[in-house]
Amino acid sequence: MKYQRRLNDNKRRNLYKKTEILQCVLRVLYLFKSAVPIKLVIQKKIIYLLFRDSFKGRIKNYCVLTTRSRGIYRDFKVSRILVRSLGAEGLFFGLKKASW
Repeated sequence: MKYQRRLNDNKRRNLYKKTEILQCVLRVLYLFKSAVPIKLVIQKKIIYLLFRDSFKGRIKNYCVLTTRSRGIYRDFKVSRILVRSLGAEGLFFGLKKASW
């Protein structure tokens, strides 16, 4: 189950990378105010040309080591639990223990 999640997430990330430029171009053309008849064509292209999994909102952050989906640090791509344990071992450069 965890392995399948990771594969699906990698597939979505790759699809997003492939279609990112096309999505940006279509978005700019859609927001262009004088091109009203073009908007219908662009809407159809977005629906038919782009895959559902290629949108940025479909990408889910998972921990690289445990595939945990909650509490992920973007900088390390690791869950908060592992950041704490690996940081205590000194594996993250510049990470200090916060105490008060």
